[in-house]
Amino acid sequence: MSGFYLMHRGWRANPVFKDEPYTEREAWEWIIENSAWKPTRVRIKSVVVDVRRGQLAASLRFMAEAWQWQNPRVSRFLTRLEKEGMIECIADAGVTVITVCNYEQYQSPASFTDAPVDAAPMQDRYSSDAKKKEGNKDKEPISLTGESSALPGDALPDLAEQGVVTSPANDNPPEPAKQTKRGTRVPDGDLPDDWAQAANHTREKHQMPLLTKRVLGLRWENFRNYWGGLAGSKGLKADWRKTWLNDCISPVTERKFPAGQPPPVNANAPPQAKRQASSLSEIPLFFDTPTEV
Repeated sequence: MSGFYLMHRGWRANPVFKDEPYTEREAWEWIIENSAWKPTRVRIKSVVVDVRRGQLAASLRFMAEAWQWQNPRVSRFLTRLEKEGMIECIADAGVTVITVCNYEQYQSPASFTDAPVDAAPMQDRYSSDAKKKEGNKDKEPISLTGESSALPGDALPDLAEQGVVTSPANDNPPEPAKQTKRGTRVPDGDLPDDWAQAANHTREKHQMPLLTKRVLGLRWENFRNYWGGLAGSKGLKADWRKTWLNDCISPVTERKFPAGQPPPVNANAPPQAKRQASSLSEIPLFFDTPTEV
């Protein structure tokens, strides 16, 4: 079997598919799918990159997150594709520009060797119409005089004269309205236990240090106060759990509430501050051993 088939962009987001790590074939399809189909300009953090048709600009971390791989595996995979002459890679300032070597063979309609897309359906339609006409000849009504009662030529009876009201066929019926999930305000109360566990699971997948209970509590309080203080639609989210997990790996939050133990207390600090720091330093890590992701 040879030829081509078309797949729309974003088909991987269909909820019918299980969220699981990509195979190497799926990673290769992802590269082709996300390559630019026309010259465009993209922004990767603070870097603006001009990409041509058949090129893709992304960071290793972004691809690792999309494929649910580790960064070293992504790097090894790209190196192997480059050795095989399938892609060319240029890395600069943390951004990797990938050029698909035979992009036109994969995506250009001019390279299609199969028959036109409408050829087979059109042929079936013609054959179906021919069979229908042949069948109608056998079933043609005969009048009592022995003459055919069919109208001459392609003429059709005027239904309006017979009092029959007709309406034009609607080839494009309206699509059913899509139900969108309404946004809600940030939940009140303490950080749910499963959200705390999910936060460290996510950080572990990105090879980031795990958070203590104290840091998780500080981050949750900051998260809840920030989003709870926004007015109107700015403070609404459809999925607060995903928003929280994104915040747990945000560089901004990482600088504000770094992982690890509290800083040491000055020797000249009051005794009360020393006791408080000592009690905080005894708080165990949220996970004592690596978790299963």
